[in-house]
Amino acid sequence: MGVLELLLPPACAGCGRFGHLVCRECLEGFRAASAPDDRFMASDPGTVVGDALELAITAFAHDGTLRRALQRLKYGGSGRIAVPLARAAAPALVALTRVCGPLPLVPVPVHSARLNQRGYNQAALLADSLGSATRLPVLDILERGRATVRQHGLGKAARLQNLRGAFALRESVRIPPGIILVDDILTTSATLESCAQVLRDAGAAAVYGFAIAREV
Repeated sequence: MGVLELLLPPACAGCGRFGHLVCRECLEGFRAASAPDDRFMASDPGTVVGDALELAITAFAHDGTLRRALQRLKYGGSGRIAVPLARAAAPALVALTRVCGPLPLVPVPVHSARLNQRGYNQAALLADSLGSATRLPVLDILERGRATVRQHGLGKAARLQNLRGAFALRESVRIPPGIILVDDILTTSATLESCAQVLRDAGAAAVYGFAIAREV
């Protein structure tokens, strides 16, 4: 958190008005990406299924004010934005738990170089805030042992190849039978699938995914 962020009142990450990290008008303007109830299908907007993933859903479409808010969270050093974003997305996560049960949340890890650069892992901040909002436990059991080239502009096959071997389990962790992976943005689901494969190989029976936003 920067000095100015401490001294000045917060400006909305969506519209710039002072007073809130994300104002009510911007929060209410987020466009839903997933089915509104627990009847998730692979063809529904905002849902994905994969080989290692049972199901992945997103709360909102990655556009407009939410895109600006996530950019500030990811690149602008404003970690506090994770709290209102997670609260807004929590109902979609609760709907997912009606399908898979109240499973622990596992944030997608970032490489140590990126962590040192940003000062935090945005997925971990979102997972912590989602856990607080839904009373689901959060487990930090994955690590990113290899830096990768930027995923932007890559197709799913190239992303999966780029991520091969990038994720691993932390030492001496116990793997629960069911897990919900948490990330900020879902594009092709390659990141979630790569993490899910590591968890499935380690003994997880079912891995689900949840992201705040999906590219549209």
